[in-house]
Formats: sequence, structure tokens, C-alpha cells
Amino acid sequence: MPRISVLLPVRDARPFLAEAVSSIQAQSARDFELLLLYSPSSDGSRAVLEDMAARDRRLVLMDVAGSNLAACLNEGLRAARGELIARMDADDVARPERFARQAAVFAARPELGVLGSAVRYIDAAGRKGRTIRQPRGLDIERAFYRGCPFTHSSVMMRRAVLEMCGGYRELFTLAEDYDLWLRLHGMTIMDNLPETLLHYRLHAANSVKARALEGRRYAFFAQAAWLARRQGLADPLENLASLPEPASLPLPEKEMDALYGRILAGSAHLLGDARDDPEGHVWWPRVAAIADKAERKKSMALCRLRCARFYARRDMVRCLRHGLAALLTSPGLVAGCGFRILRQLFQHNAGG
Repeated sequence: MPRISVLLPVRDARPFLAEAVSSIQAQSARDFELLLLYSPSSDGSRAVLEDMAARDRRLVLMDVAGSNLAACLNEGLRAARGELIARMDADDVARPERFARQAAVFAARPELGVLGSAVRYIDAAGRKGRTIRQPRGLDIERAFYRGCPFTHSSVMMRRAVLEMCGGYRELFTLAEDYDLWLRLHGMTIMDNLPETLLHYRLHAANSVKARALEGRRYAFFAQAAWLARRQGLADPLENLASLPEPASLPLPEKEMDALYGRILAGSAHLLGDARDDPEGHVWWPRVAAIADKAERKKSMALCRLRCARFYARRDMVRCLRHGLAALLTSPGLVAGCGFRILRQLFQHNAGG
């Protein structure tokens, strides 16, 4: 019985698939099984998987029928034999010490249920970018209000904890990981390691704006359901086949306003006009009209500030416009964060 079961979904992933699988095969911790969760693809991914699985008995090729990633992962979870479940994506690269390091922490901390790590961005060619260090310890509690504090493909979990909460919620075609962490909140201890144990690949296929806009909406509902549960209310998404209208959520108006502000601030780079972002176009005026002046200033300034950061390397005029709007809204907040924007602008200009 392997100690670690790795869930790696595959759908039209051939360009980076061999490198991702090889990075798991090269782990210094050898006691694992790699479940290759194959969904029908048109790019020849299956042939790559069959060839690699034929040469390594730790690789198990599974045909999955799940309609989305959450359903696919649940199929893998039911087939997994290990006490620890590791996630991996077909376009990322795991560092050789990843499993050994995470498994050692689980052995030392029996109360721990979920453990992620810092990640480093790479591009399609494998060139390294900046490192993302996720919140740790008590900072994770505060981070839940702002968004997902874990990189999904860096995470290792106790199988018993996943089974206790019923696995992934298949209602979530996106943000299924954020919903899972929020449902596990209060059930178990979650943490991140400061070491960079994964290279997270950014490329054209995983940065489609339409998909990101949908992910923003699912993040909104994941947090709304979490807030309802924290107030002792029934989960408003339980047993639903599709997402309801936001107006049906059982949260006070003030809390809903703050939620709109947080979600917009966490995805400011997605904001657009009524044609390409109809939902955000409706949400923005609502946040601008929040009765609580302090909450409104914080939400609007943070959203403008993140817009400025996004445009810092792409569009100088938009960056300055959003930065000025943030400064006028909340000078104190901008004073603490504005230096990073100036640094990005300097790097942008220095690079020609």
C-alpha cells in the first residue's frame, strides 16, 4: 500500500505532460502511486500516458467520466489507496523533495490536514518568474476573506479529512479548491510551507479571461456559503445542481456588500465594461454605494490599487489612473502598498 496517492487530471495536456509526470517519478520519496485521471482528449495525451505507465508500475492510468475537475478528482479519491493525497496538474513541475518534505511534516504534526507550499511561476518555455509565498499559520484565517490561500497543485492532504467532508463539491466547475478549503475550515488545521516545492506554469491555455470571470463568480459563492455556515445557517448551496442568484443568499445586506467588495478587489484585473464583464459591471456600482464609509473606501481603494498593479507592466496610462484613484480614495492604504507599484513601473521602464 503506497503512503501517498497523487491525483493528476489530464485533458488535452500533451505539451507539458511528460515533464509533469517525470517530475513526480523523480521524487526522492518513492512510496507513492500516481493516478493519471484521463478525460477524453484530442491531442494524443493518452498515448503519452500509456507509454509512461507501461514503464513504471507506480503509474496507474484511469479513464474518468467526470463532467468537471471536481468530479474527476472525486473519482480519483475513491480509487486512491494512500493515507496522504497529493494534487498535481499536468502542466506544472514538482521539485524532487516535495513529497518527502510534506510527508515529514504530516508525520510530525498529526493534527494537520492540509499542507501547501510556496510556488514559483514558470512560462511555457520553463523560464522562471516570481515566487509566490502563500499565507502561513494564523494568517490563513484572514486570507480566506480575500481569496484562496493555497495553490491547489502544491497541496497534500490527509485522505481521512477529505472523506470526512465528502470530497470536492461537484457543483463547482471552477474554484472547487477554494470551496473545499472553506468547508474544511474549522474541521482541521491547514498550513503552507515557506519552501518552493512546485513550479506553477503560466501559459495561454490556462489564462483565458472567460474562464477567469467564471472562477470569480464561483469564488463569490464559495465565500458566501462559508459566511452563512459561520453564522450557524444552513449551507445555501447544499444539494444544488447550479448556482442560485446572489439575491437568494441568506446574508445581511451589509455583509453582502463587503463580500462584493472583497471579491472584486481580489480579481481587479478582470474588471471590464458591460459587454465583456456584465457581472462585474453590476457589482462595481454596488460596492461604490456601500453605506459603511470605511468599508467602501477600503474595498474601492484596494480594487483600484490591484488594477494599477496589473497594468503596471502593460499600460502606463491605466496604471497611473487607477493608482491616482486609489490614492484619493484611501491614502493610508496606498502608502503601505504603493511602493510595489512604483517598483514594477521602474522595472518596466528599465526593460525598455
